[in-house]
Amino acid sequence: MGRSIGRALLAVPTVGWELAAITAASDAGVGFLEIALLVPTGCVLAVSWGLPGVASGGGWRRPGLLTLCASFLALGAGLVAIYLSSQSPVNPLFRARFHASERALTRAAERLAAGPGHAERLRVGLFRATYATAMSPEEVRFLTADCGVVDQCGLAYRPRSRPTGARYAHIAGPWYLIQEPF
Repeated sequence: MGRSIGRALLAVPTVGWELAAITAASDAGVGFLEIALLVPTGCVLAVSWGLPGVASGGGWRRPGLLTLCASFLALGAGLVAIYLSSQSPVNPLFRARFHASERALTRAAERLAAGPGHAERLRVGLFRATYATAMSPEEVRFLTADCGVVDQCGLAYRPRSRPTGARYAHIAGPWYLIQEPF
């Protein structure tokens, strides 16, 4: 009885961690704070799930335990890889989030380019933009995430021209990932 209550209580932070890690891995970048919080927490949760099985002599044979611990490892490694390099437009989590939001992002970009030109704390589709700015009629930026220690990453809408430079990575159509240095 006590072990099942312990597992049930451990399930809540585990689900929360998985959702937070998937959200971070599917954004335009991963920041230092996310790495500093999510990776150690994932390690603690993996040990918390695995230790009772190993201590009781059951090892990793319990159904689902190895899969659960592997998910901590995979998501944690993915977060670190994105943090150390940059988000890739081929990341399937990012692509799914982007394609689900593409119409809303395009409408918001067109409104910003034609209207106020700037918005803060804007939710567009499945993304939260800290800042959305029409840089010119040629480009609208949605800065959605920290990347690295001080830089910001996001999405750039460029309907008339292709950008040049290493800060941009093409996603689809007029959309690009952008890394904006501090």
